[in-house]
Order: sequence, then structure tokens, then C-alpha cells
Amino acid sequence: VSTSIEMYDEIEDKKLLQNALKSVRKSVELIKKMRELESLITSGGSLKPVNAKETIEDIISNYSLEYTIKGKCTVVADETLSSVIDNIIRNAVLHGKTDRIDIKIEKLDDYCEIRIADNGKGIPDEIKDDIFEEGFSYGDSGGSGLGLYIVKKTIERYDGSVRVENNKPSGSVFVIHLKPHEESVCETVCVKDT
Repeated sequence: VSTSIEMYDEIEDKKLLQNALKSVRKSVELIKKMRELESLITSGGSLKPVNAKETIEDIISNYSLEYTIKGKCTVVADETLSSVIDNIIRNAVLHGKTDRIDIKIEKLDDYCEIRIADNGKGIPDEIKDDIFEEGFSYGDSGGSGLGLYIVKKTIERYDGSVRVENNKPSGSVFVIHLKPHEESVCETVCVKDT
């Protein structure tokens, strides 16, 4: 940044200011990601019931895209679940260039499954095993390499799992498995004894 500004002083080329601004924006994003990572590492707070559908609705409504959300489940998580959902949706918009996301939330056996499907350009098969690794970045639009790492570590802290699959005919599907809160289980199978 400082080099671009110093050079601009000498030759007054506006591209140098654009480079400086781009670097500042990238630095701000990196700082945000580091804060998320720090929050994840230091939170260690207690997990609680979280309405997955409401959390997703709060996040996705901030984006200009078409979406559907089907189903519901109350999961065992904390407020960092918002960051997980935001990271996945932001990646689909910025890197996958999607204009639509379809989300299905379903109670299956002993876990809640959240499927976040986009119709973007997808993730190449050769990097699918690497996208959740710390510092992994890919392509021209690659970021800090912390977003999906934070997603993975947060979901693991909830004793859950996350993976990515291909979407047909195009795009990606992020599949998250989380523990249901007991009330969520009772929505469909519990009968109260009298």
C-alpha cells in the first residue's frame, strides 16, 4: 500500500491507487477472518439449542440472490453457526458466481442434515479434499484460505461434520451434519407419557 502511494506521488498513475485500495480491502478481509478464527479458538463457550432455519434465514437475507429453505431442525451449536453459514454462502456467491441457493434442512436418524446447494461453477474434483485445510486458496478469486477452515473447525467443535459434493447439473452442495437438540427429535417421534 505504502509503495503504491509513494509511487503515485511521483508518477500520478491511478492504477497505483486502485492497487492500494485493493490491498487495503484484502487486508480488512484477512483481519475479519483472523477475528473469526480467534473467536472460534477462544470461545469454548457452552453449546445451546439453535434454530438452524432462523439462523440461515438471517444470513441469506443479506445477499441479493434467489433462494429456498425447506425443513427445520433445532441443533446443538452456538452463535458461531452464523459465521459458518455466511462463509459457505459468501463463497458460493464470490467464488462460485451463483445466483441461486437451495437449502434443505432435515432430521435424519441421530443428526440434522443441512444441505446448501448452489448453481454456480462448482469446485474442481482435484481440490475437494483440500478446501477445508488452513491457508488453502485456489484460482484468481481465492481468498485468505481461512473461511472454510473456520467452517470445518466450528462444525467439529459442535461434534458434527461437513463435506462438499457436486450439484447437478452445476454447482456445489455443502452437507453439514449436526447433533439435534432433543426437542428437535421430539418434533416428530416423541410421545409424552401421562
